[in-house]
Amino acid sequence: MPRPYTRRQLTQLYGQRVDLLQALATQLEEALCSHLAEVPHVDHVAFRVKTPTSFVTKALQRHSEPPYTEPLVEVEDQVAGRILVFFLDDVEVVQAAVAKLLNPVEVQRRQPDRSNQFDYESFHGIYDIPPPYKPEGWNKLTDSPATFELQIRTLFQHAYAEPQHDVAYKPTVTLARDDTRELAWVAASAWGSDQALLRVRKRIDATQSG
Repeated sequence: MPRPYTRRQLTQLYGQRVDLLQALATQLEEALCSHLAEVPHVDHVAFRVKTPTSFVTKALQRHSEPPYTEPLVEVEDQVAGRILVFFLDDVEVVQAAVAKLLNPVEVQRRQPDRSNQFDYESFHGIYDIPPPYKPEGWNKLTDSPATFELQIRTLFQHAYAEPQHDVAYKPTVTLARDDTRELAWVAASAWGSDQALLRVRKRIDATQSG
């Protein structure tokens, strides 16, 4: 039966599982690094554990749809990974490679709704936590998550996404119109750079194969 949590209760309960989550993150990172070792153009694989403050803030947010009733189970990015690749077409290649190791529950390419809009872009996937990677003591964890989040994006997408998140989502004031437009300009520059880099690589590949 779902029950309401106070901020203090959630902070305490989540704090009790952080070490297990960190052990899981390490296991998943090592597994994916090994699995993708022969896949070209993979720049970086890294996992992190959501901080207690970030977890509690997300768990108690009122605007989530639907609202969390059992956040210790339902918040899917308690453990989250990120894979950075060189080229746009590598995202799909790596996604397919990951699917041979992990079972995807939900996959989504996040991008602006309108063709003339520039903003955050990334592949987001939710995957089952495989039993072999669950650390010792995991089965004793009550209300454990069943999934984790994985993002796959290019270096240019990442170069925009991380500073943009820090600038646009953390301030307590609404961004001015010019600030929003400048962020869109940065996003457009990242998008254009990815497109240009891919075109150059394809021309070089065609020349070498010819």
